[in-house]
Amino acid sequence: MLEILRNAHYTVTIDPAAQLARVTRSAAPSESAALFEERWMEVSRALDRAGRSGLCLLVDLREAVGRNDPLFEAAMQRVRPAVMSGFRRVAVLVRTTAGALQIQRHVREDGIDRMIGSDEAQLLDYLREGRPRCR
Repeated sequence: MLEILRNAHYTVTIDPAAQLARVTRSAAPSESAALFEERWMEVSRALDRAGRSGLCLLVDLREAVGRNDPLFEAAMQRVRPAVMSGFRRVAVLVRTTAGALQIQRHVREDGIDRMIGSDEAQLLDYLREGRPRCR
């Protein structure tokens, strides 16, 4: 596993053998909506450098402190397409039902298909199904 970004809020790793990019959110609170957006854009730029088209993406939000105030919602709406577009498959790992419901709402809003769940093994199986087969 190759770590390509680490800051107070996110760690981004690439597993070339599994063709998997993983974004893990820490429990550190975001100080402002502007900083929240900038940190997500750092993630997006790191994923761009890694090359999205050959990868699946797992976003692990289990440690994240949920925010749904208007400034954070608006920032999240802007960054979701930048972060999650261009992958073969996307899965989001959450801890709570409330977290899953929030991500389901995001799917309806932005149209980016992704599997949502709290079972990491199940999500990884889903992502593996999206890998090209070797011939």
